[in-house]
Amino acid sequence: MRSRNLIALFAITGSLTAAADTFRIEIDYMGPDADGHDHQPSQLVLDAVIQMFACQGHTLIIDLDDQIPHTDLLTGDPNDDCGNFWNYTGASNTYRNIRNQYRDRGAGWHYCIFAHQYRIDNDDFNNGSGCATTSSSGRANGGDALIVTLGGFSGQTGTEFEQAATLAHEFGHNLGLSHVGSMDESVVSPYIQILPSVMSYSYQLRGVREGLIANGLAPEYALFKNIDYSFGRMCPQNEASLNELSGTRMQRVDFNCDDDTSDTGVLQDLGFRGSGMGSNAPWCGEADESRTTLNDYNEWSNISDGAGLVDRGETGDPAALQELALRELKMPICITYEDHIAFWPPNGLGGGPELAVEACITGQNVYVGPLNIIEAGFCVFPFDSVQQAQSSSPSRSVYYITPGTYNESGTTVLNQRGIWTCNTGTARIQ
Repeated sequence: MRSRNLIALFAITGSLTAAADTFRIEIDYMGPDADGHDHQPSQLVLDAVIQMFACQGHTLIIDLDDQIPHTDLLTGDPNDDCGNFWNYTGASNTYRNIRNQYRDRGAGWHYCIFAHQYRIDNDDFNNGSGCATTSSSGRANGGDALIVTLGGFSGQTGTEFEQAATLAHEFGHNLGLSHVGSMDESVVSPYIQILPSVMSYSYQLRGVREGLIANGLAPEYALFKNIDYSFGRMCPQNEASLNELSGTRMQRVDFNCDDDTSDTGVLQDLGFRGSGMGSNAPWCGEADESRTTLNDYNEWSNISDGAGLVDRGETGDPAALQELALRELKMPICITYEDHIAFWPPNGLGGGPELAVEACITGQNVYVGPLNIIEAGFCVFPFDSVQQAQSSSPSRSVYYITPGTYNESGTTVLNQRGIWTCNTGTARIQ
């Protein structure tokens, strides 16, 4: 006997994000250098990120405030291998000194600098002492501090898409999000392929939708935007036994890069680590050095405002102080230009898609599979009938239907798009 109450609970909790909230960012930017370039984000850059939050019922307020003098490098303490980056004041070109001089907003606001580049511990690159310049796209502390630094990218500013996606990425860190969802960053790489989010290195600078399609992990009609956090609806993937026939359940996938999609039990590390770039996908040629089960994560349902933690921490709240300390420990430098072009070679780079204020998606990627006890429309708990999927899913959803025997009666007229993933091909419902 089924528990329809349990079914309804899964369906409801799977579709909601965190409670609607208001977030605030003050942005100052470096003005023109001697060669004339500056780091002022356009209104389109800001609107694209504001829209991303508005689509989930949140309000994002961005105050584009002061133009500040250009400096090539922000630095931490040079006597501590560029440590204490966020609070060091012993030189003029530090985040803290700029913040102290130019910040106009107070409690509850994040402070962001659109800067050129910054210096980090040389040990991160060369196992040596001292500081080194990085082409990292940005950095955040998990609280209320963040920078966007695209001086090492195209035109020394990056494209508008790279600016908007990086702002969303770094701000995501201050909302408690990592590069790998809920997984352990010491086990999986930050290029997690099935986290359809700007937080994953796979998609931050290429675009979520465009990157998934380019990697052969999602079809054109899958419901993704290019700048977004994940809703946790991608299928888990066991790297010790991948099934090319079922693939991502959205489409078949050539996991072992042999130019067919008919293999089962494939052993493949899907986390790009720079050991090889094949012609078909970023994991082609990778060494099988780290295999685990990869899981998506509902980031939108798990955001938590770091600025609020900072405010509570300043009152001495021990829980807030502990959470801030844990967040900062988990905040590595973010993807560099060199890392990005290694993953997306220059002929496929292009600075990401053309930036747009993307329309909100009203539907969901919904999974249908036969004879499941719990139904929720997720990959691991698919609806066991097309009728149930259609009656329980938001309008304009897309169904991914596994072939099999279904518990159906009467006639169902499908009024939404869908796809059957079959052993010999696919059948698409327009």
